[in-house]
Amino acid sequence: MEAEVRVTVFMELETADAPGGRAPLAAELAYAAADPFAVTMTFHCEGGEVTRWRLDRQLLGDGCRGPAGEGDVRVEPTPDTGRGPGVRVELFGMPGPAGRSHGVLHAAAADITAFLDTTHALVTPGSERICLDELVAACLGDSESPFGEHAA
Repeated sequence: MEAEVRVTVFMELETADAPGGRAPLAAELAYAAADPFAVTMTFHCEGGEVTRWRLDRQLLGDGCRGPAGEGDVRVEPTPDTGRGPGVRVELFGMPGPAGRSHGVLHAAAADITAFLDTTHALVTPGSERICLDELVAACLGDSESPFGEHAA
């Protein structure tokens, strides 16, 4: 049996279209011991569209304590706004005809750290291991790989 953690975290998406500049958004955070370095963040959007992001587990934890990330994913703590300290997650998508997509999410830091604490109970930070044969299979697109379609 595979050890996994899945939780729904309520976030806010920065948008000019919503009152106050933010719209509510639910994300499923998932962690599997078979892929010990990654957290998958899944958003179910209008029209049944699903968007998934794979984040580095350590980056997410580091970003709860201070600014972290330099590439497509950046995470940083935010001050208490009456609901407790927060976490800001900035995501940069692939460049396309309309430019590079970009999204900024806000979540309660307590929700993110509780999720991460549960993942740490499954695989202690620093003890992560990956089988190289499985990693090569994932890179070559082997559908039997535990890393899924878009391993990073």
